[in-house]
Amino acid sequence: MYKVDPNDSTKSIPKPLVSDNPSFIQTFATDAAAQVANPAKGTMTFSYENGHGDIFVYNGTAWKKAELVAG
Repeated sequence: MYKVDPNDSTKSIPKPLVSDNPSFIQTFATDAAAQVANPAKGTMTFSYENGHGDIFVYNGTAWKKAELVAG
């Protein structure tokens, strides 16, 4: 996760991270897979099963599909 600082070889600097998912919401192919085991309250996941996608939020006791409003 670190590389040698180009200006000072005695120091290290963090490597830049490249992510295919810049939102940091875990993405799954199916709704069932998006409802992961042992989530923390507030966990969000995204499923692209139905074409346009759904966001699921764990409320502490159950997974709820977020109601999205197109605008």
